[in-house]
Amino acid sequence: MRSILNFIIAAGAGLLLATAAEAAGFDCAKAGSADEKIVCGDSQLSRLDEFFNQHYAAQKKTSAGDDLVHAARNFLADRRDCGDDRSCILSAYLAVLWTISADKSDFMGGISAKSLAGNRSPEAKAIPAKVGQCAATSIVEVHPRLDGDAGFDSGTGIDYANDGYQVSYRREEALIGSKAGDHVTMCLVQIDRDCDAGESGRLFLVTNDRTRESWILPDAQHKCGG
Repeated sequence: MRSILNFIIAAGAGLLLATAAEAAGFDCAKAGSADEKIVCGDSQLSRLDEFFNQHYAAQKKTSAGDDLVHAARNFLADRRDCGDDRSCILSAYLAVLWTISADKSDFMGGISAKSLAGNRSPEAKAIPAKVGQCAATSIVEVHPRLDGDAGFDSGTGIDYANDGYQVSYRREEALIGSKAGDHVTMCLVQIDRDCDAGESGRLFLVTNDRTRESWILPDAQHKCGG
């Protein structure tokens, strides 16, 4: 299989910043589309692009290649569809890194729902419907994924006042440390391209205003809610 660098160059996505410390994963001199140009001029997005290339290369050595390439192609399509919408582009990076990373936390430094929202307090309260959009809501309940699991060994679920829901097969300490009534900011970071309209398949970034903890989790136990 070709390296992700060659894969992205073949897809026409060239990215590079002026300094080595801020360099993206590929040649910015060839950037032509709006999303490429946004990444070229943004140090945070460029750092995430480097993470993307690093994680892709690491996972390629250990994972089934077809799923990895499929995730990368979906990411490139998602990012291209964002145009010059920075919040949408940031969301695309967070979604693909969450998908292909073994460690879900190593790329989250400096990332929060409020930073994705441009440090603006969202006015909307309903579940966000567009990638990159955020809403203000609160926690109703944090509970084990399965009933009767006092130790959260089966995973963690969380319900929100706007009828939003997230779930994990892991014990999620950031969720367990949250309380009913905590105010949170919820941002939509992915609508899965492989899911039909009306199905689950959404990924949300949430930040607890009280604890300052952030997490990314899906809205269903199985892909597309199946």
